Amino acid sequence: MIKAITLWQPWASAIALGLKKYETRSWATKHRGALAIHASARPMTAAHRALAERYGMCDVPGGCDFLPLGAVVVICDLKDCIQMTQKFIDDQSQMELAFGDWALGRFAWELDILNVLTAPLPVCGHQGLWNLGGFEEYDTKRQMEFDLR
Repeated sequence: MIKAITLWQPWASAIALGLKKYETRSWATKHRGALAIHASARPMTAAHRALAERYGMCDVPGGCDFLPLGAVVVICDLKDCIQMTQKFIDDQSQMELAFGDWALGRFAWELDILNVLTAPLPVCGHQGLWNLGGFEEYDTKRQMEFDLR
């Protein structure tokens, strides 16, 4: 079992595509290690679709509709949880800023991609950090194994 967090699209896929290195939150976490990024089942709004289009996420057959909903899309390594300062915010790229809520006092969860799933794994998401069952202990040197019983 590993920890997971549910994000709306296009934020979940922005992480999987390497466009977003930090997940911004109003709350800190002490969790470090494997973190599954789950794309919410909630359809994208016009503003969310415009953000995805702005950064080329829809430049594929099927356009933005190819972005998975209601599924785990990537496993990351949550390396750090940084409370935002003005200097930290100023050091971010325009793209990183566009994919987050960057305000003083909030938290940036630093993520490294471990495994982009070749096929999104449909599961029901939850608010906050939640436990994703059906996974053996995640080993970064191997593909993840799931118990599909």
